[in-house]
Amino acid sequence: MVATTLLDDSSDTNAILDMRRVFQAQQESFVADGDPDLKTRLSRIERLIALVIKNADRFAEATHADYGSRDPLLGKALDTVSLVDGLKADRSMVAKFMRGEIRHSAFPLGLLGGRSSVHYEPLGVIGNISPWNFPVNLSFSMLGAAFGAGNRVMIKPSDQTILTSEALADAIPEYFDETELAAFAGGMELAIEFPKLPFDHLMFTGSPALARIICAEAAKNLTPVTLELGGKSPVIIGRSADIKEAARRIMWGKSLNGGQVCLSPDYGFLPRGSEAEFIEAASAVVKEMFPAMLDNDQYINFVNERHYQRVKGYLADAKEKGARIIEVNSANETFTDKSRKMPVTFVLDVHDEMTITREEIFGPVFLIRSYDEFDEAIQYINSRPKPLALYYFGSNKSEWHKVLDRTSSGGAVQNDVIVHFMQHDLPFGGVGNSGTGRYHGIEGFKRFSNPRGVFEQSTLAAKAIRLALNFPMKDLHRKIVDSKIR
Repeated sequence: MVATTLLDDSSDTNAILDMRRVFQAQQESFVADGDPDLKTRLSRIERLIALVIKNADRFAEATHADYGSRDPLLGKALDTVSLVDGLKADRSMVAKFMRGEIRHSAFPLGLLGGRSSVHYEPLGVIGNISPWNFPVNLSFSMLGAAFGAGNRVMIKPSDQTILTSEALADAIPEYFDETELAAFAGGMELAIEFPKLPFDHLMFTGSPALARIICAEAAKNLTPVTLELGGKSPVIIGRSADIKEAARRIMWGKSLNGGQVCLSPDYGFLPRGSEAEFIEAASAVVKEMFPAMLDNDQYINFVNERHYQRVKGYLADAKEKGARIIEVNSANETFTDKSRKMPVTFVLDVHDEMTITREEIFGPVFLIRSYDEFDEAIQYINSRPKPLALYYFGSNKSEWHKVLDRTSSGGAVQNDVIVHFMQHDLPFGGVGNSGTGRYHGIEGFKRFSNPRGVFEQSTLAAKAIRLALNFPMKDLHRKIVDSKIR
């Protein structure tokens, strides 16, 4: 196997040349080998599973070092468990997927032996630009569908978690030739050049602002893209909800990875008058989960200073404009900028002139809005960009169906948050500002395939076609045409 070159900021120039070379090698190998058989596709997924399992501890330690405070055990739980489960689910579907689909043939061609079908052929070479918040999972999770569909893949992992990115790139050559899979862990110059390659498909996970740049580069090659962009995912708590249990599940999701999750609940609607009850219950849950935060590696800090200061700025702006800020500081600790940690924080009395109501938070901060009528929450959500996820708590079926029928989001969950990502047979992705395209399950295989329409003609069907449409056109043809458009 050919070793993948390890890259860093100082070697971006050489890395770009190497990246272009590997891209060309993957293209040539794909054309030379043709559509891979079932054995080859399964082998690639199985080797990936083996790679992840063998390197799980190494990857978790690297991410811990990148963050400075991210318990390796928690890291494995966040990055590895769902990843391996998803890859195994993808593996189980490959054979069924490769059979394609039989489709209806128009009358009378189907009756006379014509046969219509869809053959899902691989696209070729796929690029994946993955983020820093789940640097292992989101680098590798799309590979089950991409490999299952018969493609080759190149990964550009985040330069914000460079040690993890280097560990990924270093681990791949033991299991894969570079014509099958390669990763490039470099700096900004490499990140700029990666989407300029004429991939057959490009996947990007990150912010809408960066997505616009990625799409502009991809458009120059007419490269199709899949975008998973996050957004401000809302929670609606109905009057029928168990407030304490809702608070428990929401705070679990809000605290996961320090709130640095694209599916993290960003803001919530509460029936007016229940705010204090919710905050009391949520605070108790936080104190139970994290008796102390500063020296607790399971309470994760911001990945870097820039993101920490960004959220601090949002809070300062909100407070200046009249918001009430409530912190849950279980052990009365003194939080300083050095730790890059922030206590779980509730923001009340918010209004749309505050920056924090417009920008995705990506931190342990939860905005609380109040409603008198349920439709107020629906109307507000519909006035905002479409979110990646929407969460409803309650047992009122009418409200739940109203959420599904009158709003739009990438995914929706009743009585929990985030867990739909773990359902590997469900399509995952965004809509509008929160992304485009789906992966996971059969939708992932189809996303990374070309659905080639195939028609197999029969002698009788061919004669029928010529009878109905041939030259020169005569009175018989006129009668056939007129009979079809009555």
